[in-house]
Amino acid sequence: MKILALTLFLLTSLFGLQKGDIIPDNLSKHIGLQQDKVYIVDFFASWCTSCKKEIPLMSKANSKIDNSKVEIIGIDVDKDVQKGISFQNKLKSQSKLNFRVINDPQNLIIKEFKPIGMPTLYYIKNNQILKIITGAVDEIDQVILKDLKTLGVN
Repeated sequence: MKILALTLFLLTSLFGLQKGDIIPDNLSKHIGLQQDKVYIVDFFASWCTSCKKEIPLMSKANSKIDNSKVEIIGIDVDKDVQKGISFQNKLKSQSKLNFRVINDPQNLIIKEFKPIGMPTLYYIKNNQILKIITGAVDEIDQVILKDLKTLGVN
């Protein structure tokens, strides 16, 4: 029985936050999550080809949502902060990035979430993970808008 318990503990520590999990308070405060608002947290990096494709589409969705009810937050995991900021500024100058970004060069945030790939989106409300999308998704802007309707958020 002890071996089974130890195995389960080790396996759960390998995986990050999953659908249905509650985000720890310290992490929620670090990201700036509030109650009764839906957050779409997007992990990305400047070296991620799929991320470069999706960020403009996410910005397109962001311009169509009610920002009092929904907020998209990018988590840039570039270890070289200047490279990440340069990447973000380039996108902003082209009107392809219009949401808040948190730089995570020490991997403090990503270490808690442990996404299995890039990009990965987490839908969160009241600190609970409602949905996770990993990998490149065609027309992610339309997927986000549809998901928000399903969640009852317009």
